[in-house]
Amino acid sequence: MSSIANAIKLYLLLQSKGKMKIKEISRELEVDERTVRRYKDELEQAHIYIESKAGKYGGYYLINDNYLMGLNLSHQEYLSLMMVYEELKMRDHIVLKDYSSAINKINLVYDNKQRENTENNFQNYTVKQFKSNINISEERKKLMDIHSAVLTRNKVRIKYKSLNSGLSERVVHPYATIQYKGDLYFTGYCEKRQRISDFKLCRIKSYKILNEKFSKDDSFDLEEYMKNCIGIFKGEKIKIKLQIFYPMAQIVKEKIFVDNQKIRENQKEKYIIYEAIMEGKEEIKSWILSMGRYAKVLEPKSLQDEIKEEIEKIRNMY
Repeated sequence: MSSIANAIKLYLLLQSKGKMKIKEISRELEVDERTVRRYKDELEQAHIYIESKAGKYGGYYLINDNYLMGLNLSHQEYLSLMMVYEELKMRDHIVLKDYSSAINKINLVYDNKQRENTENNFQNYTVKQFKSNINISEERKKLMDIHSAVLTRNKVRIKYKSLNSGLSERVVHPYATIQYKGDLYFTGYCEKRQRISDFKLCRIKSYKILNEKFSKDDSFDLEEYMKNCIGIFKGEKIKIKLQIFYPMAQIVKEKIFVDNQKIRENQKEKYIIYEAIMEGKEEIKSWILSMGRYAKVLEPKSLQDEIKEEIEKIRNMY
């Protein structure tokens, strides 16, 4: 093995194990101790400094172990990375392959003992949620291609199956990619509809990244665009006022559905008054109905009437 390769290997050994006796290093590199010292000097010329400590528990160790490939991750940082990894695995997320590859690279330079301790922490950890019924490899390519078009500002021609209008061809200026309830979407200006719309990736039957560029609307701000939405869908802003009873009231108190929400609590009667300005009427209705008898619409009356009508339709089904 070349001198450069062995010097790098010396760095990686110390990065992984923290501290090593010179005899251990020479055995690993299959060179004599004098050569190990030469590798140490060569690394120091590249500002990678190695110290040595005498005694039973001494040895060579890195001073600036965050240099080059060293990440110098704390235990908490590594734990957070692994929690995300577990969630991606359990959902069979389309970027799992890439994330797994990145984790493997991190593991090469992360302390083995700490890594084993962290991995053991996940034996009793799980994530319960629905998985998307999609072809992972196809959706992954679709996401990467469209997100690339977002960055390069290339128009995209898609054949899209809308729930309302069926299959149609559109030319879209992609602005951003979004994940919602485990599904992937992209937001962009639709030339056919002449407005900004959201497109669910799994409903795109075919697509082509065009060479034609677009000028992004400078007034578009993704955070502002999603600001009042309880979910992903847009529409008329509705000022709602709900009376929510316990135990559902406690669950609602624990979440922020939109930033402008206000909650007043009546502990004696065990209910809360929830007020907010929201967009996406169908999702608002679905959310209210999901709380069953624990939620009552106080305002507006039009929403109250629509909820009554929906309940009546459900009752007639049975």
